[in-house]
Amino acid sequence: MNRNAEQMNGSILDLFELGRARPRSSITAALFAGVLATHALHAAEPVYAVVSPVGEDTVKMIAMAPRLDTLANKTVCMIGNDAFKINVTMPAIAEALREQHAGLRIVPYTDLPQAEPGAPQVLPPSLHDDFRSKGCNAVISGNGG
Repeated sequence: MNRNAEQMNGSILDLFELGRARPRSSITAALFAGVLATHALHAAEPVYAVVSPVGEDTVKMIAMAPRLDTLANKTVCMIGNDAFKINVTMPAIAEALREQHAGLRIVPYTDLPQAEPGAPQVLPPSLHDDFRSKGCNAVISGNGG
């Protein structure tokens, strides 16, 4: 290794203090892992570091609604988001569910307002009202297209 590379590795290692700091980006994490691997080759003792590619949690986790034990004799509301071929996939999903669960009632996506594409942070209150008025026990939102 040439002198410039040793100086660079030394300054990066000083910056990260051998793994005690958390890199803020995947590029920094990859660089950090490479520097540690290079340092480990030249160290008397092995040096191990683990950098998570997942990153830090940025969304507050909340409890999920309890799951239904069965769909038999329940009402499932389907809501569309103008996904590709939703006119084909949603009816196919509804038919498959009806075959598997006796007494299942399906409210088709055409009977409910369309959802926003993407992942809105909060559903409009009117949509909750529609779910209540239709007696929804479960909701299928969108499809994989």
